Amino acid sequence: MLIDLHAHTKGMSSCCLAPAPDIVKTAKDNGIDGIVVTNHYLRQDNGDHRDYAQRYVDEYYYTKECGDAIGCVVIYGMEVTMERYSDAHVLVYGVDTDFTLQHPTIFSYTLEELYSAVKAAGGMVVQAHPFRNGHNKLPETSLTEGLLDGLELSSHPLYDGTYVDKLTEMAHQYGLILTSGGDYHADVPYRAYCGVHLPDTVTDTKALCQYLLSAETVDVQYQEPFAPESVRMTYERHPK
Repeated sequence: MLIDLHAHTKGMSSCCLAPAPDIVKTAKDNGIDGIVVTNHYLRQDNGDHRDYAQRYVDEYYYTKECGDAIGCVVIYGMEVTMERYSDAHVLVYGVDTDFTLQHPTIFSYTLEELYSAVKAAGGMVVQAHPFRNGHNKLPETSLTEGLLDGLELSSHPLYDGTYVDKLTEMAHQYGLILTSGGDYHADVPYRAYCGVHLPDTVTDTKALCQYLLSAETVDVQYQEPFAPESVRMTYERHPK
């Protein structure tokens, strides 16, 4: 089945234009079997981050209910805004909702602190949309010191490309996995057909993480901006 590993809902990501019921329906209507809900997680002006973390978790459960109602798989994830690194974004998979409640200010962590916390919880860290609009905001040490598990191919129509060749080369060099997602916010002319082809048994965040960390190859689906067709590619991980 095809799962888009990067999607948002209006209920928690203010930049998203569609509520959870529409997000899951649009995915299903476009032949995507499921999504990982990776709403933005960032500092709040009112400073009440425990309440924010609870609302973040509640939005996931609501989205999952919406997906279950129409047969669309919904998996938990996070997109953390790293405020120490010019608001670079990292995707977190494999942690459950309790992790978010236990780390309500994770946006303030150093990359080393975040990676350590995520790994201790059995999760993984992927850089979201590297080189988006020509920029890579994480320091090179994120690669050289092994603080990432993967790199994302982003099929967002308003970005300047997936950088598939460059990211494949980087992932090979550092022994990382490649993932794929649409960064879907319902703010674009079309819904990209993209994601990772997964076994039907991968229906929760723990199983997703275990699969991505152990697979020697993954089949990723990506679509360059406004390209008429998407591409399916088998990525083979190189040893570190």
